[in-house]
Amino acid sequence: MAALSVWLVLTVFWGMIAPLVAGIVAPIDPFDPISVLNRFEWQQAIARISPQTLYGEVTGLLLNPAARSVGPLFMHQMQGAVIGAPLPTLQSLLIVWPQISGLIAAMLVLFTLAYVVFQRQEVRA
Repeated sequence: MAALSVWLVLTVFWGMIAPLVAGIVAPIDPFDPISVLNRFEWQQAIARISPQTLYGEVTGLLLNPAARSVGPLFMHQMQGAVIGAPLPTLQSLLIVWPQISGLIAAMLVLFTLAYVVFQRQEVRA
């Protein structure tokens, strides 16, 4: 029951919780334009706790080869790029590699925890 409730929170409500937490951690200063970027980065970092966000970023970038970033796109990222030219698959994989490794690491940690809990239970026939 606990696993179902955690899954439900991360799937349904995390998209609403992440901006609220980011607003508390990094409030926007009306006289500092960098504070908007800081808040967006915090919001993305908090949202990436959810596996749904990580999976959405991976599939979105791999299925759209014209995309060049999972976050905001700056001019130095466009340096040397041909407008409208799709990225090769290897380059797209390199962009989303942190998300892929995060999904795999979370799966391994959760499987290990479940296995340890299962092994510590006393089973009697």
